[in-house]
Amino acid sequence: MEKEMIDLRDLIMMIKEKKDMNANLALEFDCRLEVEDYKPLVKVINYAINYIGQLATQPMQISLNAGGAGYLLGFTAFTEQTEFPPISDQVVEALTPYQASIQLNGEPGKYVKLLLTFKK
Repeated sequence: MEKEMIDLRDLIMMIKEKKDMNANLALEFDCRLEVEDYKPLVKVINYAINYIGQLATQPMQISLNAGGAGYLLGFTAFTEQTEFPPISDQVVEALTPYQASIQLNGEPGKYVKLLLTFKK
């Protein structure tokens, strides 16, 4: 399969529009990945949105930042939940082809954050 360049900013905006989401966006430009298939990445992003959405008490914040070593895609929301469900192992596996990882952060009862880190 031939590789193609995808822009993470465009991908997030497309998903937000298709889901008709109420979310605050802070997305940097020129965050591009060379991928063979972007569809599993769309599923991972949808998973992150749904994961945070089930815990959120207000609209979530989606941020995309470019750093020296890669890109950081964050999904953050206020929550009253005191326990966070574990991240699916399938999501961890799905991120492997993108040289990416997922991390759950937050403070129970206050906020929850999922971070996707992509290496350039």
